[in-house]
Amino acid sequence: MAGPLHGIRIVEMSVAITGPLTVGLLVDQGAEAVKVEPPVYGDQGRFVGVVAGGISAMFQTCNRGKRSVAVDCTDERGRRIVLDLLADADVFVQNMRPGVIERLGLGYSDVSAVNPDLVYTSITGFGPDGPYANRRAYDSVIQAQSGFVGNQTGPNDASPRFLRQALADKVTAFTAAQAVTAALLARQRGEPGQHVEVSMLDASVAFLFVDAAAHEVALDNTQRHLPQSFSAPQRAIALADGHVVVAAVTDAEFHGMARAFGVDTSDPRVATMGDRQRHKEPTSDIFRAVHAAAAAMPLAEAVEALDRYQVPFGVVLDVEDIADDAQAVHNQLFSEHDHPVMGRVRQARPAARFSQTPAELRQPSSPGHGQHTDEVLAELGLTDSIDEFRADGVIK
Repeated sequence: MAGPLHGIRIVEMSVAITGPLTVGLLVDQGAEAVKVEPPVYGDQGRFVGVVAGGISAMFQTCNRGKRSVAVDCTDERGRRIVLDLLADADVFVQNMRPGVIERLGLGYSDVSAVNPDLVYTSITGFGPDGPYANRRAYDSVIQAQSGFVGNQTGPNDASPRFLRQALADKVTAFTAAQAVTAALLARQRGEPGQHVEVSMLDASVAFLFVDAAAHEVALDNTQRHLPQSFSAPQRAIALADGHVVVAAVTDAEFHGMARAFGVDTSDPRVATMGDRQRHKEPTSDIFRAVHAAAAAMPLAEAVEALDRYQVPFGVVLDVEDIADDAQAVHNQLFSEHDHPVMGRVRQARPAARFSQTPAELRQPSSPGHGQHTDEVLAELGLTDSIDEFRADGVIK
């Protein structure tokens, strides 16, 4: 069976993470994508971070299953190739700075004249216009500007703290992918094609404000002494040979946590959530006792006790331990294959499962730079022009 987006055709002109991951998520769900790259170097994401065989781990994850054509869009013949691709496409995704795609003659007005049913998707750093619109934007820039860094930085930190991942890029990609599918649904219901615009700043701020900007949402609240996020005070419990995070929210979970570590909670001042909110000091004493008792307890023993008392908890795993975790193995979360140039590759399967239209990795490898140029041009009826275009540097 085919994935839920089977039959959707995408043309992509994007680099790094935001655009490529947006399209990658849709490809994972069955769409077909042609990635248009410049002829000389292609997407710079190919070379960022850990690289094997000339392809980075990041590029592989964001671009698996796509076809790559290397086309110089500054040449009118190259521009016409892209327009020919877009004439029969359902979705176009580009993440250039405002004005760049228009100067190439591939802006929304240019493309929609060729294909008015197209879902044309523009991803920018700060938005299509405004005081910051022309600034170059990467993940760290948006982490700073959106409040991610401020939220991550604690009162005892000497300097601002960044998340050790490209969170702004990924949040934007997931936001854009959802917006694309919404626009496709609208089109199926009879609406025309449209221009979907997503900025990294907008997506990141919206993500932050769900739970990490409480005082800026509830403007008339009287609890300014509390952190912006209810999860801010969370910290791991150190064990003899590892760490766990416990999320004891209900009364049963709070008392179960204490019992798991042999701590007495018979004090009536900590009996209920309301009691604990009124009596901060005895409640803090319970948590201190839990941490003290846990320090001498082996991880396996703590896991068994927390499970027995049905306390929500998670073992703090290093990244290299995730693939061997029992639940990840049971979920068949990872697959491995031999990439033609990277060698062995392990990657997470598409996260969402569909009972009738399963999302499967039809082609688990990312493409080489311009790997499918001749194939795609032949499909456009341009076989006789391939040698000329290549000799002139229009294609690679």
